[in-house]
Amino acid sequence: MPRLSHDRTAKSVSAARCRGNLQRALLGGCALLVLASCGGSGEDGGTTDYSVDTPVGADSGGSGILGSYYVSTFAPYEALAAQLRSSALYAVQQVRWSFSGAGTSFDSFAPASARVEYAHAAGLTGKGQVISIVDAGFLTTHETIADSIVNTQGNLPVHSHGTGVASVAAGYSDTMVGVAPNASLALGAYGTTSSLTNATNAARNLGAVVQNNSWGFVDPVNGGTLYVSADSFQTVFGTGNTYSAALESYAADGVVVFAVSNDTSDTNSGLMEALPLLMPQLESGWLAVGNAVPDFDASGINSVQLISSACHEAAAWCLLADGSWMSASGTADDAYRFATGSSFAAPQVSGALALLAEAFPTLTPHDLRLRLLASADNSFFSPTDWLEIESGLKHGYDETYGHGFLDIRAALLPIGTPRVTLSNGDVVMLDQPAVVSGSAFGDAVTRGLAAVDISATDSLSAEFRTSGATLAATAGLPELGTTRLARAFSTGLETRRVARTGGISEPFEALPGRTLAASLPGDGLSTSVLVPEGGAGDYGLSVSTALSSGSSRLDLGLKVARDQGTVLGLGDDSAGSDLFAVQLALSQDLAGDGFLSLTGEVGLADLQGADIFSGVSTASFNSLGVEVGTRNVAANGDRLAFGAKLPMAVTSGRAVAVLPVTRAAGSTSHEAIAIDLAPEARQMDFAVSYQRPFGDNLELMLEFVHSQNQGNRANAQDSAAIVALTWAF
Repeated sequence: MPRLSHDRTAKSVSAARCRGNLQRALLGGCALLVLASCGGSGEDGGTTDYSVDTPVGADSGGSGILGSYYVSTFAPYEALAAQLRSSALYAVQQVRWSFSGAGTSFDSFAPASARVEYAHAAGLTGKGQVISIVDAGFLTTHETIADSIVNTQGNLPVHSHGTGVASVAAGYSDTMVGVAPNASLALGAYGTTSSLTNATNAARNLGAVVQNNSWGFVDPVNGGTLYVSADSFQTVFGTGNTYSAALESYAADGVVVFAVSNDTSDTNSGLMEALPLLMPQLESGWLAVGNAVPDFDASGINSVQLISSACHEAAAWCLLADGSWMSASGTADDAYRFATGSSFAAPQVSGALALLAEAFPTLTPHDLRLRLLASADNSFFSPTDWLEIESGLKHGYDETYGHGFLDIRAALLPIGTPRVTLSNGDVVMLDQPAVVSGSAFGDAVTRGLAAVDISATDSLSAEFRTSGATLAATAGLPELGTTRLARAFSTGLETRRVARTGGISEPFEALPGRTLAASLPGDGLSTSVLVPEGGAGDYGLSVSTALSSGSSRLDLGLKVARDQGTVLGLGDDSAGSDLFAVQLALSQDLAGDGFLSLTGEVGLADLQGADIFSGVSTASFNSLGVEVGTRNVAANGDRLAFGAKLPMAVTSGRAVAVLPVTRAAGSTSHEAIAIDLAPEARQMDFAVSYQRPFGDNLELMLEFVHSQNQGNRANAQDSAAIVALTWAF
């Protein structure tokens, strides 16, 4: 059997150590690399308790759903993530280093470049997950891993390489923290075909989410990397090899991770990282990992310097990470050393899979592998190939960088378009609101839905908890001045003539469109027609009559209309409702040319509900206005008025939505959610207006208006002043 290459780190050099103010001295590890300086504060900024299993500030009760809300951003965790980055456990990994005899220095902060701190800030530690490590050997009593080992295969040699690899994946001590510090470790050696087979079978039997392999086969002829080929496969595995059978069996459910070669001059992939080329059945459970030092900031990776082999033939399942770590050493239970190599990049990916398995317990390891590929940061290069992760969801890669750099933060966020599955099997996509409610409802729908958390899944079937309010939005509030100006032109001169003499002057005030009014001589009847603008929109008919006339006038009107969603919409942005209303107007002449008018309406609406509603009742609504003023102020026929109005709002109505409700204990079930459609806050408009006619066909209108609780939403307000000159032909 060919010799196994296990030391995948950089060239050996003399070393110095930069300690900072750490909790304890960092012992050992000086034999590999120069530590020119340490970045970060080096002080303990308040490390997290790695025994927690509930997201900080959340109430998921360890359900595995990340947080008590839809996680579209890690902003709520940003302060704690920053605190972790500056803590001693993280700062020990922020180093400037160089290879012996080389002038180039590198600045590494490996856990921060992979965004490990965001998972830790959210309380994810890999608890309940098993990571299998196959390596040269381990110091099983080392303080970083001793308490995490749940299984060992055979008589394991003691070796710093495997000890360090295990500590990066799942280590924890007063000196350092690995990627998944609460994950369990199953350890095995690679010395023989039998030991490899036993370790792989043990990983399968233990249900390990991942098996990490930071080693590769060496070409028996030239001593370099054993490249992937049919001949090399035959050389290593032969016929009926138990190890290849064990790999196939384990990879059917778990994920195998192999480090790529550290030889930057390699022009092909090694056999093991590219093994799915020869055994395609392995690909769904296979990852290759290269080593690169990135330049990065809070938003992403800007560039990388590759210090391992490129991904080459393994590119379709390849990732990068910064394999520069102060990790555990096998020389003593509390010894550490700094080293770099793909050997220490690979266990970061393995630890990341354990974190994802804790966060998304309903997903399989193969699902989690796809999340890592789909979320890898590939923004620093131009992909040449695309992997279809799921139907309609692709991720770009190339032969040098594979899919890009490991990004745990992105892997924990929704990927693709989140969706909610209703009880009838219908799927509601969350890229746009399922319900856009009109202004007459105010925030009633979003408020009613916000009373529950619901289960949403992203394009890769990961489950998130989101407020039910995510499903809804209220119709946009147009700028008040624009609205009032449009109303001035749409009502027409005839409508305002009615207003000057009393009566029901604006029966369609709440609805967009143009109102055409006419008075029938002799019988006291007036009609108004709401005409949709542009041939589409709201429309309606109103008929009113004067029940009394003189100094005290009472008018009664009937209105039918079709609202396309602006006021009484309860579906998507095109769903409308039919409405019927009774309108009253009382006008009273006061001393001189003064006047007082009261207007109001009550009505019913036959609502059209969105798909998320299993039932919607008929809604009642009303509006009320009062106006006081005087005529003939500066010219004959002019009008100065002060008014207050409660525009149309729903007063009663009920909708029921059957949604996948997620409770604090983590259980999810479809429940009927009853929503009161009446808004809590009523819009109140205060206005001062002046109208002056210039002949029969020309009129000037000046108006100042202030709207409180605009759109029947608490505390929304706007003010506007308009000048309008209207004429008729």
